[in-house]
Amino acid sequence: MKIREFEKEILKNCIEDKDFIKFLKQNSALKLEFENIDIRKEEKVEDNSYVVEGIVGEYLEEISYIQPLSKEEISNLLETLDEEESVHKLVEGNLREVANIAFDYLIAGIDYLDLIQEGNIGVIKALEEYRPSNGDVLEYIKLWVRREMILFIDEKVETEKYMYKGYFSKRKEELLEHEIVAELEEDDEIPLDEKSEIIEEKINEVEKLDFTSVPKKLSQMEEEILKRYYGLIGEKRESLFEIENELDLKRGEGEILFEEALTKISLGGGRSLKI
Repeated sequence: MKIREFEKEILKNCIEDKDFIKFLKQNSALKLEFENIDIRKEEKVEDNSYVVEGIVGEYLEEISYIQPLSKEEISNLLETLDEEESVHKLVEGNLREVANIAFDYLIAGIDYLDLIQEGNIGVIKALEEYRPSNGDVLEYIKLWVRREMILFIDEKVETEKYMYKGYFSKRKEELLEHEIVAELEEDDEIPLDEKSEIIEEKINEVEKLDFTSVPKKLSQMEEEILKRYYGLIGEKRESLFEIENELDLKRGEGEILFEEALTKISLGGGRSLKI
């Protein structure tokens, strides 16, 4: 199943946990297909954004030292899922994967650490519901992680859409009141119909938007550098020197891009929609 189809399925039919559990039972061998071409737009940093000083970098640094679980360790832990320690080890063992997936949904107006929190909730839910018939537990966990992040950012975007539509609807009412006064004063302004049409177009424009319309916080290159540096992909962490060589960057360019990317994912606040 293509990733976009999965996301649509979540928002259309799997808002409730029970519906998602049913969906996964019906699709026990589900594998997601990802786009080969990244057509994302990059976000322009807003003036009202703020930097969560050091916290994101410290978190990524901390989880980079967590050793991945072996297949044997995972198998043993699954046999004792009723024990709190086993659940804790499995959650911890998936922290880097959650941090990695979070980049896919790091759009304007969304805080990176909030996404990670939602993703970790997904890990816990997955472990609560997992049965051997669900297939590979790590793949099962990833699906739950994505689902929680999708629901989180969709709710944020829908809330902003509601606020925008309310604003434009109020403006439309104000225009009508203003037109009545203008007629009494024989004021020749732009016709009400034309003004009303412009606002209606704005409302329709907002209605068509969803989280896939929102620009990403990072460019593809910035995302790649952070993932390599903190060991979220590959077998080991890479130094900036190694990253520059691997990505064919000029000497010192990797460090500049790394600092800019880290600042961007440390930003909090801001809006998702720009109308």
